[in-house]
Amino acid sequence: MRVLRLTPFFHHDCVTDWPVEFDAVGGMQVQILRLSRELADRGVEQQVMTVGFPGLPRVRVDRPGLTVRVTRAPLPRLRSELTGLVGLNQAWLAAALSACVPLRRRWRPDLVHVHADGQLSALLVGPLVSRIVGAPYCITLHCSRLAVYEPMSRFDRMQHRLVHAVEQYALRHARRVSTLTARTADEVARLLPLDRARVDVLPDSVGDVRPVPVEEAEEYVRALGVPASVPVVGWVGRVAHEKGWRDFVAMARQWDAVSGAPGAVFLVVGDGPQGKRMREAVAAAGLADRFVFTGFLPHDAVPSVMTALDVLVMPSAHEELGGSALEAMVCGTPVAGYAVGGLRDTVGGVTPSLLVPRGDVAALARAAGDAVADAPRHRKTVDAALPGLLTAYGADTVDRALEHYRRALGHGSEGGAGWTP
Repeated sequence: MRVLRLTPFFHHDCVTDWPVEFDAVGGMQVQILRLSRELADRGVEQQVMTVGFPGLPRVRVDRPGLTVRVTRAPLPRLRSELTGLVGLNQAWLAAALSACVPLRRRWRPDLVHVHADGQLSALLVGPLVSRIVGAPYCITLHCSRLAVYEPMSRFDRMQHRLVHAVEQYALRHARRVSTLTARTADEVARLLPLDRARVDVLPDSVGDVRPVPVEEAEEYVRALGVPASVPVVGWVGRVAHEKGWRDFVAMARQWDAVSGAPGAVFLVVGDGPQGKRMREAVAAAGLADRFVFTGFLPHDAVPSVMTALDVLVMPSAHEELGGSALEAMVCGTPVAGYAVGGLRDTVGGVTPSLLVPRGDVAALARAAGDAVADAPRHRKTVDAALPGLLTAYGADTVDRALEHYRRALGHGSEGGAGWTP
């Protein structure tokens, strides 16, 4: 089986630094890399067309059966707080379309797999490339405009109706659709409307993330600048508007007064298009001595960070699944956050009392403080949930992906009229 994977989001773990203007590493990038490698190990031959940055090879063989191609048209270095650079996704789309024309002659795929996050470029690429290469496409909604996504800026709100319509078109013409949660699958099928049998649920995988010895984890975060013997409240991921960093800073401002667990240090792991603005907000709040910013860390550091945290906080505006929450809980760490999107299923299925209404910063501080103050109870609950988490988000996710591909290729009547061979 040959699969052409189209996504502006892909983790290049062959480097140790990631220029923030080319958008920072988040859960979506890591998950797509993980899935691609697992499928390659199972014999699926793949070409990935994705965004890259200066210094990366234009083409590299990640492993047998997995070739990664950096497809990005030239663009000016104008910063964007949403995508890193103005026009980054559009530059990827233009280059991907151009690269697919010669690809059909030398490497024709059986299936095109598009990874969409609610932005226009990724939703357009499936129908267009399907026609260019003469193969059907399937689409994964890592964040759905129809069901979960909320506009992030004035311009985003202006184009929301257009992107909404493009997502509808892309889903109706896809051979199959996949979502990360059953909640989104049901909502998308209802709103389109679309035959629910055409929508598969393919949740993210926690991969090989597991807890590390506590002493080793604490030593690791000490080396990052976290002082010893204080509660550590963590943020892990992209520093971007939709991840709710402003509420994280506001929560830190109220922490000593309302959390019930004073004296915490706030560890921010990752970076993003609004990383500088977050640092400025922390300084303006007089909290610089309470925050530790690590910037980009390699993904293999995640188990140490998650194990060392007393609580992970996720004040996201929207969250399709919440991969960081899964990784934290697999490492035995409770998660506090807003009751949005997939967090209602992931965190809500383990520690529902730590989810609060979106925007209620004081309630978020109290929930996170309770996770710290009553750590034995919450950690016991999280540890008891581990077998279920590994069953739902473990190794069999690659089997689900393979079955998704087989349905797309072998049962045309289930896939709709999106592609005619």
